[in-house]
Amino acid sequence: MLVGLVGGPNKGKSTLFNALTHGSAAVADYPFTTIDPNKGVAFLDFPCACQGLGVACFPRYGKCVNGIRSVPVNVIDVAGLVPGAHEGKGKGNEFLSDLSQASALVCVADASGLTDEFGNPAPAGYDVSRDVSFVEEELDRWFGKVVARNSQRFSRAKGLGEIEQILSGVGVRESHLQEAIKQSGVAPEWAKWRERDFLLLAAALRKLSKPIVVAANKMDMPRAQENLAKLQQILQGYSVIAVAADLELALGKASEKGLVEYDGKGLKIVADLSTQPPAMKAALERLKATFEKLGTTGVQTLLHKIFFEKLDCIAVFPVQDERKYADHLGRVLPDAILLPKGSTAVDLAGAIHSDLAKGFLYAVDARTKMRMGRDEPLADGSVVKIVSAN
Repeated sequence: MLVGLVGGPNKGKSTLFNALTHGSAAVADYPFTTIDPNKGVAFLDFPCACQGLGVACFPRYGKCVNGIRSVPVNVIDVAGLVPGAHEGKGKGNEFLSDLSQASALVCVADASGLTDEFGNPAPAGYDVSRDVSFVEEELDRWFGKVVARNSQRFSRAKGLGEIEQILSGVGVRESHLQEAIKQSGVAPEWAKWRERDFLLLAAALRKLSKPIVVAANKMDMPRAQENLAKLQQILQGYSVIAVAADLELALGKASEKGLVEYDGKGLKIVADLSTQPPAMKAALERLKATFEKLGTTGVQTLLHKIFFEKLDCIAVFPVQDERKYADHLGRVLPDAILLPKGSTAVDLAGAIHSDLAKGFLYAVDARTKMRMGRDEPLADGSVVKIVSAN
């Protein structure tokens, strides 16, 4: 699964990317700092299965601290979009194509209201919701072009599975097509689709295959709370998350230097302020005051909204030894895999390796030690042993 960061220039996308990934994407106060897409790994937190099992886990990737598992998820930050991006303005076609395999999108809006949709200083009273509306329009127009470009192939398709293959380059699945046909009201006989049908279908497909969460960024700036309220009022039906990416990034760096203890939820200054230079002391106190005022930077809230609500994921822990909850090397609960809700043991096997799925025999619920049906949906937090002929 891939999360794409989108938005106009100078909205703080690269800062949010760095806050999510602890990376070093270029950040500057002018449009088009990012030209090539930044790719990185963020970490999603959730309760680990070790809590209920009474064992100490040994994650191969990420970490587990006090029963909270952190697993890697892929993030891409593309250059700022501008109105007309679908026509190629500002290298828009290139930037949009970078998002083709994204499972969900974060539209970054400047909650301070200081920049317009082009990334330039905004006039007084700028409507921050335009940061979102123009991006969504550009995405829908881009998606519409992709669908229209393949319209002749649709008419020859023998089933939705073939249409899924045609649109696989933009991450469309057959389930998306089935739901988009219902939502758009187009005829189920795709050979009869006309231009208007393709436009309606494209808009529905984009929303289903690339759902959007709005990150109201720069919440540590003046007027951000006022603009957040306006965003939430105007964008009803959207998920709008208050985010302070710059604060998250600063807290992460201070934590790495041993100046503070910060786990995403609580903050404590551990440096002896009496020995710190005046500028450092003031900076740490300012960070603490800002964090206490906001209560959160919103970064983990954003990831949770994407993966556990928009993408409706569950976390599953595959093991090879159901008695010790371990792999063949004895590592306890070494992996945590994110799967769509409704996934089965066969889906889990396929997520581990295609050969496991091909040779699938049965699965064992490591908690109950009972066999599971091949089509039985997995529960969130399941610990599962896969038995395969391969």
